[in-house]
Amino acid sequence: MEIKEVFAKSSLVPSKLSQFTINPYLGCGHGCKYCYASMIMQRWYHKGELWGDFVDVRINTPQNVEREVKNRHKIDVYMSSMTDCYQPLEKEYNMTRKTLEVLLRHEQGLFPSKNSITIQTKSRLVLRDIDIIKQFTDLTVGVTITTLDTDYSEILEPFASNPYERLETLENLNRENIKTYAFFGPLLPGISDSFKTMYKMIASIQEAGTKTVIVDKLNYFTNLKRLQDVSKTINLFEQFRISDTENYVSSLREKVIALREEFPKIDFRIVF
Repeated sequence: MEIKEVFAKSSLVPSKLSQFTINPYLGCGHGCKYCYASMIMQRWYHKGELWGDFVDVRINTPQNVEREVKNRHKIDVYMSSMTDCYQPLEKEYNMTRKTLEVLLRHEQGLFPSKNSITIQTKSRLVLRDIDIIKQFTDLTVGVTITTLDTDYSEILEPFASNPYERLETLENLNRENIKTYAFFGPLLPGISDSFKTMYKMIASIQEAGTKTVIVDKLNYFTNLKRLQDVSKTINLFEQFRISDTENYVSSLREKVIALREEFPKIDFRIVF
């Protein structure tokens, strides 16, 4: 993997997902084959390079955030939109931990602020920072889980924590009374989109103590050549190819609605 240390002009960036997003890294070492952040980001950076083969470490992120939140009474922040802020390199660089420390100081300062922080990750590394996370008044950790099949997970998201480690991460966070949600997505055609496999996933999430599940479908299959190649390797190209068709999407939505009836204690949020 090519690793570069770079300086960002700004780190608190306006976003459609939240008021602001913070991306301490450019690129992601998890190398997920279905990630469409690459399709957006690589219009400007690392054109032609393989997603997962490069990461730019924005080493001045904590300093930028400290400067940019200084005169704000309230901020709503999502970490992260174009990367996983707890990807493997975070063990070495601690950009996310240092940024959280800045945000916590901002919240607990002489003139306390009211911050709302959301972290979304596929990594159990988030547990390292429980000591900081539990001090925030409004912080939620979302854990992405796409499938419970470890064989497919190793192919499609090769350097992320395995699915059962992610369920364990949710369980540990819930034990610490930290707000959580599970992001069940993208639903993978032929892998995690049958009612039976979806039922098993929701049951596992509920058992971990998480009560909110956001569900999303696969997006931009026709734009992601690496995903097309992998779908052929695992003999699921045709299933993946129809993932954007109206009939398929409608059928998928009906399954999620049926799951609502099966799991009345779960707050389902369908985002497709």
